[in-house]
Amino acid sequence: MIKKRTSSADFAFLRHQAEEHLSVTQQNNPAFSSSPADVQRILHELAVYQIELEMQQDELLQARAELEESLDCYTELYDFAPLGYLTLDREGTIRKANLAGSKLLGVNRSRLKGDRLGRFISVESLAGFNAMLERAFSTREHGACEAMLQRDGVSSSSEDPFLSSNISVLHSHTVRIDAVVSNDGQECHVVLSDISMQKQIERENKALLDRLIQARRAESIGASSDSALRNFNHQLLDKVIHARIRFAALSYLFAVEQASFVEIKKQIRTTDGNLSVHLRMLESAEYISCDKDVRESKPQSIYRITEKGHDALLRYKACLSAFLGI
Repeated sequence: MIKKRTSSADFAFLRHQAEEHLSVTQQNNPAFSSSPADVQRILHELAVYQIELEMQQDELLQARAELEESLDCYTELYDFAPLGYLTLDREGTIRKANLAGSKLLGVNRSRLKGDRLGRFISVESLAGFNAMLERAFSTREHGACEAMLQRDGVSSSSEDPFLSSNISVLHSHTVRIDAVVSNDGQECHVVLSDISMQKQIERENKALLDRLIQARRAESIGASSDSALRNFNHQLLDKVIHARIRFAALSYLFAVEQASFVEIKKQIRTTDGNLSVHLRMLESAEYISCDKDVRESKPQSIYRITEKGHDALLRYKACLSAFLGI
């Protein structure tokens, strides 16, 4: 909002200056003629000036309304973005934060201002974060690092694969931190991306590969199955598809051909942030495409499976079938 900053005292001071200026002008210029023609001309000029001022006022009010609308739009995009946005000073102190950032850090946004981001980073990741922040301010280049968050004084660096999924969500937050220094060099704009699910998928894939290796070494299975295991190369598995959310999203698009972000989220039952990460990975591999559309007066992202994604999913299923002997 544009605030009215001129007080009544300022108006009185300006009026006093104008009266003094008018008094000096009248002394330096001859007296105005008071003939009817001159009076009529002066009244005409004043009327024209009044109309011009009214037109300028309308333009200023229109500009003010557009600025307020732009500010509201920016505020809404900033506050409700799926990623965490923070503004830090050179000491790493938080000056601004959006709702997603406060949710990731587990602290109400009103209490984040004045706190240091380093306090929420685990001891194992703190040195890397400080080095990245210092390098970003000194070189004015984009900086990035991965860090483990800690909340309520409990480090979230545990990677025990036997922990339940609920505990993992509450206490294991791995984030990617991207930092860009402002033009004046006094602030740093930081984006926090929750990559906990991505790391969990990588661990699950590693555990799956370990089980496959163990299965290949097992001698209790039949000769045909043993032969299939010996000939099976796990590198044939498509790593892009070999994750629960990405496999489910691609399979759903394979069946329906196209769907909105909200529809995919409803079918897969995951969060906005996790789904966005996996859809971007599928889009980077050119397995799906994304178009912007307007439905029911609301902008939506419409996803479609590409021919490349169609073929990749069929190959993935064929690879699993060959391994399972079905």
